[in-house]
Amino acid sequence: MKKSFFLLAILLFIASCATLPEIKKETPESKISDEELPKTVAILPFENKTEEMGIANQVRKAFYNHFSSKPYRDIELAVVDEKIIQLEKSSGKSILEIPPKDICEALGCDGLIYGKVIDYKKIYAVAYSQLGIEAEVWMINTKTGKEVFRLKDSVRYHEGGVPLSPLSAVMTAISTVMNIRDIQQVRMLNELCYKFNEKIPSPEGLIEQRPVIKEVLTNAKDSPFGKGKVIQVGAEGDRGMVATFDIGNFKKGVPMKETQPGIYIGEYIVMPGDNVKEAPIIVSLRKLGGYDTQWIDVSGFVTIDTTPPPQVTGLRAKGFHDRIEISWQALKNVPDLKGYRVLRSEQPLSGFKEITTTEFNFVEDKTVEYGKVYYYRVVAYDTAGNESEIQDAKKAFLTAKEPQIISGSIEKDTVLSGNYIVKNSLWIPKGLTLTIEPETRLMFDENAQLKVEGKIVINAKDFPVEFVPVGNKKWKGIVLEGGYIEMNGFRIKNAETGISLNSSGGVIENGIISDNDKGISVLGIPSPSIKNLTISGNKTGIELVKTNSIIYLNSLFQNETGIKIIGFSGEIRDNNIYDNNLNIYSETFLKIAPNYFGSINSDEMRLRNIQISSVYDAKLPEGKLVNPITNPYAKLSQEERQRKATEFVIEAGEYFRQRNYGKAVTLFEEALKAQPTPEIYYYLAICYQEMKEEEKTLKYLREGVEKFPKDSTLQKSLGLIYYQAGREDEAKKVFEEVLRLNPEDRQVRFLMERLINK
Repeated sequence: MKKSFFLLAILLFIASCATLPEIKKETPESKISDEELPKTVAILPFENKTEEMGIANQVRKAFYNHFSSKPYRDIELAVVDEKIIQLEKSSGKSILEIPPKDICEALGCDGLIYGKVIDYKKIYAVAYSQLGIEAEVWMINTKTGKEVFRLKDSVRYHEGGVPLSPLSAVMTAISTVMNIRDIQQVRMLNELCYKFNEKIPSPEGLIEQRPVIKEVLTNAKDSPFGKGKVIQVGAEGDRGMVATFDIGNFKKGVPMKETQPGIYIGEYIVMPGDNVKEAPIIVSLRKLGGYDTQWIDVSGFVTIDTTPPPQVTGLRAKGFHDRIEISWQALKNVPDLKGYRVLRSEQPLSGFKEITTTEFNFVEDKTVEYGKVYYYRVVAYDTAGNESEIQDAKKAFLTAKEPQIISGSIEKDTVLSGNYIVKNSLWIPKGLTLTIEPETRLMFDENAQLKVEGKIVINAKDFPVEFVPVGNKKWKGIVLEGGYIEMNGFRIKNAETGISLNSSGGVIENGIISDNDKGISVLGIPSPSIKNLTISGNKTGIELVKTNSIIYLNSLFQNETGIKIIGFSGEIRDNNIYDNNLNIYSETFLKIAPNYFGSINSDEMRLRNIQISSVYDAKLPEGKLVNPITNPYAKLSQEERQRKATEFVIEAGEYFRQRNYGKAVTLFEEALKAQPTPEIYYYLAICYQEMKEEEKTLKYLREGVEKFPKDSTLQKSLGLIYYQAGREDEAKKVFEEVLRLNPEDRQVRFLMERLINK
């Protein structure tokens, strides 16, 4: 019986490299009449009762390798898994909840094998290891509805070392990833499944005399494989056979050489242009002119990737008194990107050596010497080791040893570039301009300030100017008195007031203002326009006093007060103002243009004395304009709101039981306004699901999870919707949170196994 295999993906690798010891039959095959045995059998996904993710699927595959030698007609695992997914989606149940007869009707079989891993133990010490596994398997004949057999067995190892078989000795010699722990793991799984299959009864009939494979070892743990890497495969089995291995459908029939009696070794060298994702390794052992045996490598799938990441662009190197900063444009949409190698030389074209690797697009080199010139290159590399093309090197060197100390008044138009410490006050008189170059850093002593009566100019969007204190104590900030400001690209931190403007115009944009008492304070007219700033962590983000500033396209969050207004005739529009203790406070009633406030419910917007006619329903730029909604129950006491919600839920429940989901939804939504609870979100989602309105189902589940993140039922429901819709990455993320909240949830653990091993 010749077999071909197409497998589900396996996440975890367990290399196999130990001899399978001679195992005596502890129990002979059960004597069961042929009529009781099914003919066509499907092996269902095994259940995992342990904490070891992926172990159930490894046991299932190892079991299948042994079971396929018995004279049953078995269904390939990939076919079983594909049919199960369809069955689960159509029924809305997990495979464990579906009756065996219904499963067999879908799969075209008359027998099912269930299994579960009950216990798994893995302890490693310096000279001692303890490894153990216990599992249970059972067969159901769906024609009779009876359980044919149920077997429970275990394998335990307590030893300081494991003797190597000829195969494992060969493989450990040629592969750097083979080790005793990997050998123990695979030996244990193989022995357990061998023991099971020795006890499983066989139907009467001719048993094919096929070659025997004892074990298979690969270096799949090295996956992904880049150009020039070697995929190594070893097998132990009957002597004098013809052995080959396949890498999925990508490469068929790669020859293996019998290096010792019964030991077969083969390898494939990855060539430029080779690319395949998650391909199984399948070893075939064939008699000349006879049957063959195939064995699935349980250690995992192989990925071959010879496509390098794109070249790194935007490389810059900037010297300071104590370091050189290297930055570049981060690569986007490169899913297998692993990081960047930073190379340095004292020559412009040769001698480059790696000084560090990083996942970010910025590093500091503090291992440089004053007086020397350095050249830098940055190379991106992926998980397979492929590297991007190199770019032209960038030159940099250390500047003066210490930051320059500045204070007092400038006497002419001045340009600052480098590092400075400001003592007391730096003053720009009327009629003069201070220009600050990109990447300049100004550090202020306690109570020091930058006072501007003239003009300050910064144009450093991509390489911002920094304004920070020398130590941990606050500095006064940038103070404009009748001056003019053009600031584009900056960071201000730990000031009393980041920027204070009194009758001063200009433009402030593309900056970050954080951890100040006040971020920006604007008093009087003229006033600046404030655009595209990130303002967070301040007591007050923006203070507006008797002014007409234009505030737009900013993000203000996690401040005590986002915007404080005491007399205002300007514009506040198209901003993201959310997650502040108070988003906007106005001393008098004020109507403003649309912004995003974290909710479309006016009672949740955290506004005081602010009138709005429309808002954005999500953060800009994705948000769309909608009308705000008002909660009619907002002014009721907590007890009154709870009583109202209960009344609505009781009435909604009556319609729900009658399957009048339209009326039930209307009442549940009213209950939600009165007193939100996880249960109301749950029933709203069920109603909309029954009405086939998937978007609203997801809307209420997401909203419920956001409001009640510790409710595992809502989390699980959201995960199941994602799973049934085929959105597996999102389902996996939610299921992980469910298991954190409720580790005993069997259904979610089972589905997580399926997702991990797909």
